[in-house]
Amino acid sequence: MSPALLSALEAAGVTILVVAVFRLSHRSGLVSRIRFALAALGLLAAFLLLESQATHPGREALSKAALAALVLVAVHVVLQIADHVVWERILKPRHISVPRLLFDIVNALVLAGVAVTLLKVLYSFNLTGLLVTSTVLSAILGLSLQDVLSSLMAGIALQMESPLAPREWVRVGDKEGEVVQMNWRSLTLRSRDGHHVVLPNSRVAREDIVNFSRPGPAVMLHATIGVAYAHPPGEVKTVLEAAVAGARGVSASPPVEALVSRFADSAVEYDLRFWTRDLAGVAAVRDAALSRAWYALRRAGLAIPFPQREVALRQVPETRDDERLERRRVESFDALRNVETFRPLTDEQVSDLARHARLERYTAGEALVRQGDAGRSLFVVRTGDVRVEKADGGGSPRELARLGPGSFFGEMSLLTGEPRSASVVAVGEVEVVVVEKDAFSTLLHDDGHLARALSEALEERSRSQARVEAPAAGAAGPQAITDGLLDRIQRFFGLEG
Repeated sequence: MSPALLSALEAAGVTILVVAVFRLSHRSGLVSRIRFALAALGLLAAFLLLESQATHPGREALSKAALAALVLVAVHVVLQIADHVVWERILKPRHISVPRLLFDIVNALVLAGVAVTLLKVLYSFNLTGLLVTSTVLSAILGLSLQDVLSSLMAGIALQMESPLAPREWVRVGDKEGEVVQMNWRSLTLRSRDGHHVVLPNSRVAREDIVNFSRPGPAVMLHATIGVAYAHPPGEVKTVLEAAVAGARGVSASPPVEALVSRFADSAVEYDLRFWTRDLAGVAAVRDAALSRAWYALRRAGLAIPFPQREVALRQVPETRDDERLERRRVESFDALRNVETFRPLTDEQVSDLARHARLERYTAGEALVRQGDAGRSLFVVRTGDVRVEKADGGGSPRELARLGPGSFFGEMSLLTGEPRSASVVAVGEVEVVVVEKDAFSTLLHDDGHLARALSEALEERSRSQARVEAPAAGAAGPQAITDGLLDRIQRFFGLEG
């Protein structure tokens, strides 16, 4: 065989090797790796045969270079197969945690050893001179690549100790986010703003690491709320814990806690502690909890004071509070006058109810009344919408109706004290007028005929509704039904005598 033809074959073989290595980088299956290993070994055998026939000095050098390339490729393929077998077939099925970076370092050391051996065997390279040169070169590279090498060693330590892993939520120093990627040089976090934060491993190893995903999925959040000194801590804690327990994103277990934190200048500060599993939405969960707390404190009449540091002189009309109170009475009167059940009442009686009524505000998702709870109050919707829903047999509640401004509910509980037959939930921001039993008690005792008039109005409304609350009412006459309601009203308000 002519030297020119042999050189052409060697060039073609080197080209095939380059293509094989490129394809190896895109194949992960064991069968594909074995196929390329056999091809590389076959090419190696062919070049050994050509090497034995080499006579031309130039072609002999080319044959040695091609032989070295073949050996390195063959070793690389064998390492890839061993990597696949050990990593995919042995370690992963048994859930054995071994850093991936360790495999890469071992492969690199093996390839380096094979390369040095080839230099010694094929080219009679003096390793003593290489060691002296490499010592000087290592010193130079060590100084210039100090940060890179520090990150490399820190990456090995982090993957060996495994204080964090992909998809876990962590805080490294002042950086917080979800672990997206860990490699030999850096750690990548995705922050709550959706940004990728890349931290060198050397910095990660020096910082304090807080892993929010371990040992469990829920983390505790804190919020500080100041309430006026005039309100008992026991009452404040009950209101805060009940309000935050139903907020969106707040876990039911562990339960919400409200603890007295300190006595500040203008308020008693409470440390509100609640748990969430939504680590990416911590800000939204805290917002929902604090919003619920504000509405609940306002409804309970518990004031959230602000620091009294302002020194200003201004003329405030003495009638300002009276005007505000009168405006609220007028608003309550207008709302109560439109209640169908209150038609038997005179304007003076409705005005008396308005003086004792109160305005309450609810936010979206809060329950105004719950099915099965004891009731003694009536609600009139001033602004916003509410949803009436009922759960049958412990299943998911089904929506019965939507009530808007001017609608009212709870008249049966107000007059007879029977439990709530359905739950009413705020759809959005809602303001309601609330009338309690105590406000009605005086009217009923002063007017002996009012109880019967109210029972007749209540029965007329019950018959007009599509959903009759008492299924057996249709079997009796109207007078019997009215008398039955009258007896219940008289017993509830103590009017039997």
